[in-house]
Amino acid sequence: MWTVRCSRLNRLPLFLLAIIATTCTGAESGFVLKSVELHVTPADTVERGTELKLTCIANVGHSGTSPVLHFSFFKDYNKHNSVHISQTNTSNQVTYSISKARASHSGKYQCDVKVNGQYMESSNQMISVKGLQTPVLSVDKQDVNEGSTVRVHCRAEEESGDLIFLIKNGSSELYHGQGSSGEVQWNLALQHVGTSELSCSYAIRLPLDTLQSNTSNVVSVVVRELDFKPTIRVFPSEHVIEGDSVDISCGLAGDYHGSPSLSLFKGLHLFQTGNVSEYKTVVNANDSGSYECSVRMDNVVKSVYANLTVKELFSTPVLTIIPAEVFEGQQVTVTCSSSEFASERIGRRDVRYSIYRNNQELGSSDSSYRDKASSRTNGNYTCTARVNNTVKWSDMKVFIAKVLISKPTITVRGEVILGRSFQMECRSDRGSFPITYTLKRNNVVLARTSVSEAYQKAIFNSSIQHENQIQEFRCEAQNNGEDSAQMSDALLTSVTVPVQKPTLMTLPEDITEDDEVNFLCFVMKGSPPISFKWYKDDNRRPLDTVTVMTNFSMYSVPSVKSFHSGSYHCEALNGAGKVEVSNTIPITVKMARWKKGLIVGVCVLCVIGLILTLLKLYWANRVKVTSSNGAGIWSERPVVLDSSGVVEPEEPNVEYTEVLHVQMADPERVPLRKGTDTVYSEVQRSSPDFHEEN
Repeated sequence: MWTVRCSRLNRLPLFLLAIIATTCTGAESGFVLKSVELHVTPADTVERGTELKLTCIANVGHSGTSPVLHFSFFKDYNKHNSVHISQTNTSNQVTYSISKARASHSGKYQCDVKVNGQYMESSNQMISVKGLQTPVLSVDKQDVNEGSTVRVHCRAEEESGDLIFLIKNGSSELYHGQGSSGEVQWNLALQHVGTSELSCSYAIRLPLDTLQSNTSNVVSVVVRELDFKPTIRVFPSEHVIEGDSVDISCGLAGDYHGSPSLSLFKGLHLFQTGNVSEYKTVVNANDSGSYECSVRMDNVVKSVYANLTVKELFSTPVLTIIPAEVFEGQQVTVTCSSSEFASERIGRRDVRYSIYRNNQELGSSDSSYRDKASSRTNGNYTCTARVNNTVKWSDMKVFIAKVLISKPTITVRGEVILGRSFQMECRSDRGSFPITYTLKRNNVVLARTSVSEAYQKAIFNSSIQHENQIQEFRCEAQNNGEDSAQMSDALLTSVTVPVQKPTLMTLPEDITEDDEVNFLCFVMKGSPPISFKWYKDDNRRPLDTVTVMTNFSMYSVPSVKSFHSGSYHCEALNGAGKVEVSNTIPITVKMARWKKGLIVGVCVLCVIGLILTLLKLYWANRVKVTSSNGAGIWSERPVVLDSSGVVEPEEPNVEYTEVLHVQMADPERVPLRKGTDTVYSEVQRSSPDFHEEN
């Protein structure tokens, strides 16, 4: 906070004093809204008529001048209801008073406070006001004629809010309505003769409850009967026969004043209304019943009734079609007849009959019509019976000649797989329902079913173990007993034979590098097309896949190598959907012949070279370099071995002499001088290449 000090203002001119005074009063102030409380006095539960005070207290911390606070009171969490009030005050509390509390004031109250962007609500306080005013009932008349209107006034003026009023005559409810002014008025028309005991009450709906008032005082209203009565007359009698003329009149008797309105009814059908009501007609059986003469005067309605009984001159005709179910080509008879007659007026021969098909008359000679059933005779049939001007129609009947069953056909639903269950459908193009279908195999009944609607189908299940067994199935259809039975042709359809376990073989069997190898996969049985797949080792990706119309196929490798060695198998699959796996065959690719020859040649050369080396070493070891004492001279020829290790025969009388060179003291190296260089020469011993003759 900032404050301007004004201790030395008396030394300044007056106009400056005014300016600084304004600055002093305009010093800023701060505040914080800490809490809001709502207090109710004298208590939160009081009797009706008590003065209630609701005080809203704002706890505001501030410095400087007091802030301006905006207070609001509201009820039942609704900030826009009729209880809501607002006040602006610099004080920290505001009081809202209810001078005379009523039950409608009950509820949950709250207050809130706003100050410069700060807002806070109090907790809610429940207020209950006990007790309701007993209502007061009054009427404008207590002695009236029937139908007169009485004005009823129910008051509970000390109550407020929306009241729901209920007016009764004894225990019977006459009125139920809402009033917001503490009273309700209603015009009541009393129709019942006698004394009416009128009373009223009201209810107040609170958020958590509904309060019901006591019943008001009871007011008695006497209702007197008006001296008039309606009359009804039926001429010539209330019991007549069809064709008779009848006069029904509606009238009024008694001492009455005013202009009555008369109406003649039969049920809800109004014949005539006005000052005079009369009805004349030639009756038929349908005119029998209760007739009402009703008179309205002012608000009073009175009625009187008469029962008219009209005897049938003849009963309504009945149309009959015999037989009930007729197939095309069979005889059909349509008859029309009435079963009852007024014998005092007519005889059976007095009735004339007519038969109609699609509203076209067929004949009336003897009340019957005969024909052979066909599509031409189909239609809607009715008939009439007539005596003089009295005509009666029968009920309509629809006739449709039934159609005999046509030769059925038997077909396969889906695919036939050998050894598995498959479905067959039996169907006739023509024939009236119901139709009985029978599946037969070699004339033996396997199954039977009945079809009654067009959407139904005759479906049978079976299986076969051999392809030619498919032609053993036939179906029979009938819709009019055994005489109508029709047999289908034999079932003709393709049969899928599941593939058997395939066999895998190689061509040729002995496989050498660079050979062309064919892996032949074949099955003994299986319907084409057949898909073959070849696999190597455990690899699940096939080497090749082919679909053929034969029971075999080949996978070829034009030039095999050593890496083609391994385990091979094949798979076969056809429309039966089951995969069959062949035997596994191991494949070893042998080395090429030229490689074998090359290896053999290399091996031979190696052996020869080894032998020569051994011989060379052998001879080198036999030739000894002797010293000057004559060592080294052979006295005998050494034994010579041939390449096979056989000792060659010793040559007789041959003496071998070894020539020795004179050697230096150092037999290994002999120093030779040429100029200043010293040359060492290796002296080879016992080498045959160095022999010299003496």
